[in-house]
Amino acid sequence: MTGGDDEPADLLKPLPDPPPRTGAPPGGDQARLRRRHLRYRRHPRQTPLTRHPLHPLEILSMAQRTGRLEPARVLLPAVVIFGLDAFQSTWFTEISTDHLGLESVTTAVIFSASTLGLTFYSGMLERLVGAVERNLTPQPVGRVLATLPWLRLLIAEAILLLVTAAAALFLVIPGLVVGTLCALVGPLINLLDCSVPEAFRRSIRVVWPHFWLVFVMVTIPLAVEHEVVVLIRDLVPHERVLLVFITNFAMGFAFGVALGLVEVSLAERLVTGAHGPGHDVRSEDADLPRGAAATQHPRAQGPEDPRT
Repeated sequence: MTGGDDEPADLLKPLPDPPPRTGAPPGGDQARLRRRHLRYRRHPRQTPLTRHPLHPLEILSMAQRTGRLEPARVLLPAVVIFGLDAFQSTWFTEISTDHLGLESVTTAVIFSASTLGLTFYSGMLERLVGAVERNLTPQPVGRVLATLPWLRLLIAEAILLLVTAAAALFLVIPGLVVGTLCALVGPLINLLDCSVPEAFRRSIRVVWPHFWLVFVMVTIPLAVEHEVVVLIRDLVPHERVLLVFITNFAMGFAFGVALGLVEVSLAERLVTGAHGPGHDVRSEDADLPRGAAATQHPRAQGPEDPRT
């Protein structure tokens, strides 16, 4: 029979849709989906973590929130440390050098003394409020004082005193560079519980990619403090020793508290990925190689109770 109008009408009707599958035979669609699901569970697709850019305003905000949350831990050590620093500076510049006449040595020692007090203060401050930067409950003050690495901080101070004074005696720029690269030595000694040489190496490694940021936020204010202290020393008569002491203390206290908080915030942000009180730690924001491992150290973790 040939095709045409003679074909039965039922052969020209479209075929009905097949009934829905109630079970999937081996190799069917459901089996393929199941195999794909198993592959995804074995090798899940990793979503890339976005890195939070480092910004000076974030560091200032971290420092301001920490200082406002723990004013006693921030201010009381500063009174003692910068009070002693002002006494030392006033004694040397107003009494000793009047008889020695070493003006260049005086200038170098004034600048180095500011760095000396700031290094110790920022190291102690990291142990006192570093946990607050990571949104944790800080350790009791008694435990902080009992476990503080006093000797390592004093050795680091002495090294910075000698290096910065030597650099400031001859050339200004090398002294500023050394001061910038070593700005985080004090906080890193406590944060990583490392030796003094390791703290210097880690500070250089952390600061170098952000040299200009640390230079603007730490070194320039420290240099401004030095120039203001020298200017006041030249304007105030040498007989007004008490006035010189009060000026040195006021400048050292104001700049020291601000710079100490900034140094702690920088160290916490770059090493552990902390973002200050009220924010969780993001280890992917840490810049130190294997910096996220630092958050596993007991001293970096602090107590487990998060702040609410």
